[in-house]
Amino acid sequence: MKQYGKIWPAALALAALVVFAGCGVVIDMAEDNEWRWGSFGSADFVSPVKLRVGVAPFSDEVGLGAVEAGTNLASLMTQELAKDSRLVLAPTTEVMRAMGARGYGLPLTPQQAAEIGSDLRLNAVVLGSVSEIKKYNLRKGWRRLARIVTSQREYVDAVLAVSAIDSRTGIVLVSRANTGEYDGGSGNRDFFEAGDLSGQQPDQEALENSLDEALKESYYRTLSGLAALPFKAQVLSSYGGQASIGFGSDVGLRRGQKFAKLEVERIITNTIGESYQVVGAPIAALQVIEVRDSAAVLEIIEGHVSPGDTIQAVK
Repeated sequence: MKQYGKIWPAALALAALVVFAGCGVVIDMAEDNEWRWGSFGSADFVSPVKLRVGVAPFSDEVGLGAVEAGTNLASLMTQELAKDSRLVLAPTTEVMRAMGARGYGLPLTPQQAAEIGSDLRLNAVVLGSVSEIKKYNLRKGWRRLARIVTSQREYVDAVLAVSAIDSRTGIVLVSRANTGEYDGGSGNRDFFEAGDLSGQQPDQEALENSLDEALKESYYRTLSGLAALPFKAQVLSSYGGQASIGFGSDVGLRRGQKFAKLEVERIITNTIGESYQVVGAPIAALQVIEVRDSAAVLEIIEGHVSPGDTIQAVK
């Protein structure tokens, strides 16, 4: 997985972890609610339909000094996520072309990521950044108590901040900071306890190994978060008891797949400005009656929907 490009050690420095203000996660109460239409029984909102996801190039918050590093990290994340059968991944090159068409650079804001996702028919866009690189020495076990000359082990930590953005709303669905620790073995001998040696720059191999470990952790946590989400789509048109969406057989949709529109009960904003959408019981029921490669037509069975409404698949 070491394809980050030539990363020069110059200008490595600590950077603050990026926090996307004004965004949050969806608190989905749907699994605790029952349908108002008895024919379907109880609802299960994690469906067999696959989420369509794209990964944007990672932004360089610490000054790695290699233009291709962020692109290669995104490509590697895409390759790993694509191995899971629950996701459909758009190539990183497509995400980059969409960014270029809109004139967007790095780092992308959640709203810009949502616009890119809408352009590419994505359910979510993954944003990442190299937010911290730190080299330090540390004594382990009983050696931490020694105040005489002892050997220390050198470590390099790389921190990747990764978020998955909802393409319909710009809300952050998954957000984690993931650390990759690289053990460089015995280091310099010192008379004193371990201290922060962040001013010393890690070599190429140590940096790549640390990024490699952080990427593995990022992949696992991002996948875990995305896999637990229901498939959602925006209604493109609604007329004569039918509705259309911009997803089809490309994400595994089939005739007979059920969808629901959920009531949005309220929006909660916490003390740091993150917004949380609380949804309740279903207020409309739909079923797929026609499927094409990247589109589907649904019959509105109960309730009503309008263009721009969000509906989600029911297992």
